[in-house]
Amino acid sequence: MKIAIIGGGGIGATHADAYRAVGGNVVAVVEPIIEVAEKFSERYDLAPYTSLSDLLESANRPDAISVCTPPFTHRELVEEALAAGIHILCEKPMAHTLEDAEAIYRATQTTDAVFATGYCQRFQPELEFMHALIGSGRIGTVRTFYNSFSSHQADIENRWFGRKRLAGGGVVIDTAIHSIDIFRYLCGEVVAVSGSMSTALDSVQLEVEHTATLGLRSEKEVIGTINCSWKLPNGTSVVRVSGSAGTLSFDYLKEGEVVFESEAGEVEVLRIESGDRFVREVAAFLNAVNKGTSPRTGAFDGLVGLAVVTAVYRMNTENALSTSALVAR
Repeated sequence: MKIAIIGGGGIGATHADAYRAVGGNVVAVVEPIIEVAEKFSERYDLAPYTSLSDLLESANRPDAISVCTPPFTHRELVEEALAAGIHILCEKPMAHTLEDAEAIYRATQTTDAVFATGYCQRFQPELEFMHALIGSGRIGTVRTFYNSFSSHQADIENRWFGRKRLAGGGVVIDTAIHSIDIFRYLCGEVVAVSGSMSTALDSVQLEVEHTATLGLRSEKEVIGTINCSWKLPNGTSVVRVSGSAGTLSFDYLKEGEVVFESEAGEVEVLRIESGDRFVREVAAFLNAVNKGTSPRTGAFDGLVGLAVVTAVYRMNTENALSTSALVAR
């Protein structure tokens, strides 16, 4: 199977490394900036192309691709690849707008090609372990979910991540979209969402939000809280799920450990073998392609993520509360 990486940036390199780790036959990279394409191709000994069309017409026409470009490019690339019968692993978010995500979803329904949305967190071994324990009833009836993904990104506003036209938004569409998928994975489908976010930074208004808090409710009546930020000095990456019989938690700084706290307050550290989630993700994708089965996270999962994110954005645009208006009353 021939594999190509679409996008010669950091996440493209992560995918290339992951494919190589599982013995994948990566043959080409598509990157419109020729200097970047050549540098990437030299690093991985690949054939460089500046467009997907050129690649599809070449001797290196791939059987599968990873789309690792900014979200505003996803729809055009996916539609072209699906029309050619190419299997796709598309990085999250599936698109930069709900409209484009819906178009991608429709396109996936008219082909036998495998389409996977790149929610790598579903392949984090500790979260898979928590999923199994929750399913076995270890913590009883699930009540609450908490997740925090935060970091300090000094220059995010100067990169494409900070440009709404290219990314579709800020930390919510880029980071919290992972959290939304983790919530769905561990707690059930989302039926209600709320959220608040900030674009203010040192008296400057950024184009996109850098910090946000989301509230979710699942079909199983689980209440979730998600915190995400690009502007906190000390980053945190934790997932905690609590139920009627205990709590499970995972701190990403302590891979291989899931902590269980019983209803009596007894704490037990459960140790498992960890692993690289990107390597596991591409292995699962290639397995789905080889067997012709559905991927763990498909187009529907990508669409749901964009639907939830869009709802949060619309709330913050349409329902802003003016304190000055309240005072005037």
